[in-house]
Amino acid sequence: MQNGQPKEWIYSIDSEKWLLFKEAFEVFKAKTGLTIDQYSDTKFSSGLQILIDVLKSVAPQYGKSAELFSEFISVLDAAASNGKNIIFVGD
Repeated sequence: MQNGQPKEWIYSIDSEKWLLFKEAFEVFKAKTGLTIDQYSDTKFSSGLQILIDVLKSVAPQYGKSAELFSEFISVLDAAASNGKNIIFVGD
């Protein structure tokens, strides 16, 4: 963040990807109480590993689209291992 705005965009989720990830986000909400919503912002300063684990558990169900999950998981893994915060910025 810089001056209240995201400093660097590292991944973008369009409407099509959102529909694929929605189930994982709902499972994540059930486990943590945290909502990742397509219309509001959600900041992670910790807890990314839970999201990563949920995404990994849901991904195999999506066959060829599982590649999108792997891509997203890689981005989150890199952020978590570098100690970076993640902000999901909604529309």
